[in-house]
Amino acid sequence: MPIPATPRILVVDDEEAILYVFERYLSVAGYDVSVADNGFDAISAGEAGPFDLLITDFRMPGMNGIEVIHALRRLRPGLPALIISGNPVEAGAMPDGVRFLSKPVSMAALLGIIPSLTGRRID
Repeated sequence: MPIPATPRILVVDDEEAILYVFERYLSVAGYDVSVADNGFDAISAGEAGPFDLLITDFRMPGMNGIEVIHALRRLRPGLPALIISGNPVEAGAMPDGVRFLSKPVSMAALLGIIPSLTGRRID
């Protein structure tokens, strides 16, 4: 299967305003963005199609970001993931290869880290 020209990103956060800002900003930057406001909807999105990157909050009702990462990596082993949270995550709790950015995060910092996680740049 050919690699899509535009990296697909799934953003998971329980705050509607954050989802809106990330979706708009990442879309304008050229990414194909889907959003989910909880872990269960994120898993459904992951079952519906593959993503190149998961961006998730850490603390969310029902399922935290690490649980979302583990669930989606069962569907797609090695899925790159980024936790963006205002809450610290213990170093030992972070799954392999997961990066962390603190909220509030600048969009420049976010756009700067995505290519290193997806292995692709948008020109």
